[in-house]
Amino acid sequence: MSRAELIAALDAAAARAARTDPDASAVAPLLLRILAAAGATKEVTDALADVAPARALLRITDADTAIEFQAGEGRLHVEAAATRGKGPKVDATAATWLGLLGGTLKPWLAFTRGLVVCRAGLNELRWIQTVAERLQRGYDAARTAETRR
Repeated sequence: MSRAELIAALDAAAARAARTDPDASAVAPLLLRILAAAGATKEVTDALADVAPARALLRITDADTAIEFQAGEGRLHVEAAATRGKGPKVDATAATWLGLLGGTLKPWLAFTRGLVVCRAGLNELRWIQTVAERLQRGYDAARTAETRR
């Protein structure tokens, strides 16, 4: 069931991203929904299997909210957090996080264009880019597996 939940959440993210007037405050709950479903989907956790475990505080700069994000070694854990929480801080707008974690914005574009700013350093920035790439790979595998059913 989590695969279907993930696909439904990704479809909701794509629909919200296509809007011309996105509500930044509504993005964090949608991201939490996507990432919680992704963490319970085998294709996504398989894609994260060889990623080094780490954590980051994903801050949505235009909504003054954040998500505690942990990933690696086949695990994914997310929860709402305070913007001044612990861990390396990674900042982006709601639209960028929605596209990046919702699967409609290619990670290389987000990171090469400076749409995502890591307050900790290059190692953390590279880790979050790798995780985003693997998440999207897992999303594609989940969609493929769902269509074969």
